[in-house]
Amino acid sequence: MIEAIAQIGKWMLEKSNKSIVDQLIEDHGYPYALNILLHEENGAFEWIGIEVEEANDDFKKYLFRNGSSRGTNYSPTARITTIDNTFHQKVLGWLKKVEGEEKPYFREMYHLLLDKQEAILAQLHQKFSELNDKAILSIKVNDQVLYDLPLFVKEFLFLVNEKDLELYAEHQLCSICGEKKDIVIGKMSVFRFYTLDKPGFISGGFHESRAWRNFPVCLTCKAFIEEGRKALEEKLRFNFYGLSYLLIPKFVLSPSFAEEEYQDIMYLLFSQSKDIRIKDRKIQSFMTTEEDVLAALAEVENTLSIQLMFLQKIQSAERILLFIEDVLPSRLRQLFEAKKHVEKTLEFSDQQSFHFGAIRTFFQSNVDKYFLTIVDHVFKKRELHFSFLLEFIMQEIRKDFYEAESDPTFFYKVRRAIAVILFLEQCGVLTMKGGNEVESRFNSLFEAFGQQMDTNEKKAIFLLGALTQMLLDVQRMKRNSQPFLKQLMGLKMDERTMKGLLPKVINKLQEYDMYQRSHQRLAEEISTLFMMSQKTWKMSIDELNFYFVCGMNLCSKVKEQLFANEEETTDAN
Repeated sequence: MIEAIAQIGKWMLEKSNKSIVDQLIEDHGYPYALNILLHEENGAFEWIGIEVEEANDDFKKYLFRNGSSRGTNYSPTARITTIDNTFHQKVLGWLKKVEGEEKPYFREMYHLLLDKQEAILAQLHQKFSELNDKAILSIKVNDQVLYDLPLFVKEFLFLVNEKDLELYAEHQLCSICGEKKDIVIGKMSVFRFYTLDKPGFISGGFHESRAWRNFPVCLTCKAFIEEGRKALEEKLRFNFYGLSYLLIPKFVLSPSFAEEEYQDIMYLLFSQSKDIRIKDRKIQSFMTTEEDVLAALAEVENTLSIQLMFLQKIQSAERILLFIEDVLPSRLRQLFEAKKHVEKTLEFSDQQSFHFGAIRTFFQSNVDKYFLTIVDHVFKKRELHFSFLLEFIMQEIRKDFYEAESDPTFFYKVRRAIAVILFLEQCGVLTMKGGNEVESRFNSLFEAFGQQMDTNEKKAIFLLGALTQMLLDVQRMKRNSQPFLKQLMGLKMDERTMKGLLPKVINKLQEYDMYQRSHQRLAEEISTLFMMSQKTWKMSIDELNFYFVCGMNLCSKVKEQLFANEEETTDAN
């Protein structure tokens, strides 16, 4: 993963023609600069005066990078708050921090500015008051800006990397580029989930001083990783139903940056805004209703894989919730085929799309762990247990059951549950064990919904749910209410209750004088399937009631099949 991020960072820097130093410099955002002009010759410094110049044309020349509000920046360039405070804290403070016996250049400069501070401050106050606008304070030596002064650049780089240099080794191999470097660090702050205060991150006999062996990185590759992380945060961080993830592309073989396919993929991912990509694409992703980059990646060859890293930020630390590795485009294509199958089978409209939001319906934020488990299994094509899913699905469905008369939420939630099961089957992560089956006039309907209807008892329960919904529709039409809902025991019916429900439904239809030929044929089919079912149903309460509500929800499909069969019978006669 880290190697892939470094590769992204290297590409970003080369594409933008930026050096490693450029990558670390921040835009100060102020229109003017007040420069303290110095002349240096043979190590001796002379103060020349104060210069005012426009500063928004090339911000990098000032070598600005913000530091602590109460301390120094990474160079003596700073945004002016007050003249006195900025000069003393940000300029003199920086020089005092870096000067020493081994650095006479900065020591001499510090003492000169200290001696001349009254005159310097007087001119700064005058120039700043005349300017009447925001400005930064910086230094020029012999008319050269800080960016062009190697000693300042060297100190800038050291201070930026100072924290990471707390743990380093000399003349060792970098784990990223594989080259022997003068310095490699073992404590990198780019990702804050990597720490050395846990035993699991310590190698070398649990001596922290040897922990650089875990993951030695040279300063050049560290800069690539930082730029790669920045690019991922800007372009490939996506919100995901209360969570967020980074999408990290990784090429299977190390590509040449000049290769056309590599350039095309990187441009797609990093050179366009998300809005432009969305407008240019017609296929919606199964991840969310908006983000479609996976649809584009599904179309490429298996020359790259993707990593999905779900991160949780806790104050200044980061925690990996889930890391999915090496998902190939061929797997993405399978997932999109599964998505299209669901949408076609359930007749989604043009405005509807199946995505992981359907799964999130049944796995709310209080069970993020289980939701991410499903996401992980889907991408890795690992088997899920049906009983595990049904526990959460039925829990949510039951919440809305008693409001089914007046609130359509129940209907839509059941339809979402059907879509979820169908999607997981098509993805190859949900397999069902079937039993003995008999021929049924509804076989084409059962086949359309995959492996769900794989035993006679499941088919019978499904059709019983449809027949019950037909009764409820009659009650709504006749009485504007659905009192028979009370017979369904809050969708906690067991095998005995389920078998006893059929005569109750038939009796009620007869009471309303609505027991028509179609209902009779459906009841006969249910009875036959019950008789041919296993002696003991090996299904949980959740599973029994799930198939039942699926039948209720797909009642219209059962009617279509029922009437089609009647027409065929009539034509045959």
